[in-house]
Amino acid sequence: MPDELTSRLGPAGDAAAPAPPIAPPAAPAMAAAPSEEDGSRPPRRPSWLRAAIISLVIILAGGALGAAAYRLERTYSVQPSAIEKTTDGWTITGQPGRVFSGVALNGPRLIWQDGASIDYVQLGEGTVRLLGPGPGMRTTWDPAIGERYAIWFEAERQESLAAQAVAYDTQSGRRWTLGDVGSVYSNPAISGDLAVWCSASRLGEPAIWGARIFGKWGFPIAAQPGAPVVSGGLVVWSHSWTGPFTAEELGSGTSWAVTADLTGDRLSSIALAGRTLVWGQGSETPGAGMVAAVSVDGGGTTKLATGLSGLAGPAYDGRTVVWGEKTASGSRIMGRRLGSTPAAFLIATVAGDVKEVAVSGDSVAWIVSSDGTYSIVTSSLAR
Repeated sequence: MPDELTSRLGPAGDAAAPAPPIAPPAAPAMAAAPSEEDGSRPPRRPSWLRAAIISLVIILAGGALGAAAYRLERTYSVQPSAIEKTTDGWTITGQPGRVFSGVALNGPRLIWQDGASIDYVQLGEGTVRLLGPGPGMRTTWDPAIGERYAIWFEAERQESLAAQAVAYDTQSGRRWTLGDVGSVYSNPAISGDLAVWCSASRLGEPAIWGARIFGKWGFPIAAQPGAPVVSGGLVVWSHSWTGPFTAEELGSGTSWAVTADLTGDRLSSIALAGRTLVWGQGSETPGAGMVAAVSVDGGGTTKLATGLSGLAGPAYDGRTVVWGEKTASGSRIMGRRLGSTPAAFLIATVAGDVKEVAVSGDSVAWIVSSDGTYSIVTSSLAR
């Protein structure tokens, strides 16, 4: 608010006694001019520029205090996950009763959903950072992370028609709201500064949407439901939990059906890097799982693994496909490189049920549940 204005009144003095009636009135004394020596100054005029600057400082200070209070409140109300360095990576253990999901990895940047919270770790630092949800928000959806930016959705409740997209800059540490997404139908995916997702701005009208982190918020891609993934300017989505797939080049607006040999079972995951689409399908029936890949430009489907039980994933970073599966003695993380080594190789054996996997360059991560406790394990990937 503006400062209180300076008083326009000059210095007050004592009133002079009335002159005797027989004496002529004394001539009024001339007021002394303001001088540097006596320190007197003429009254200042109101400075609206000064008031505006002070108002801005107050607003910025209030915002900073509010953000600090929010971080303090979240620090004491939300118990962070425990993180421990291992010989080959990190182990992040959640609090009892909290469920991990949406693990995403890009270089040294790891992000996931922890209950209703969004957590982030820069591998090598070993500090779990709480990124969301913001004040008044109680629900989040699985996040996505790119080369620099992370994105996720927040809302007051799961059934909200007014969810918001939130971004985080991993370089500057800045978090901000991007815009409204409406009713959420899928988790977001990101490549560079391009994010895609499925939501309904109007009740019962889901569509595939895209947006640039720093561009105009929200542009329609396809007026149909789906679960999209993105690589560069190429977007691919599945029409349902069993397929089929459609691809679209955002630059030209050209779209086409992706030819793929699908089993008809439920999709466990889809991943896109370059122009190669990788997916998994399976059912509760032991041995029904399959991991496969295909070029979106055509050609035959390559089956990377079949006869899988308890399939988790796959994830794909442009070179290595990673998935989790159950064995007679527990679970394991498997990998296979496209275009080079034809055989699958063992990455790790796991005590517990593997829920999700992620891969990026020389690092692999997975979520495991054991006796009701969720953990994330990261490990180096042999090249």
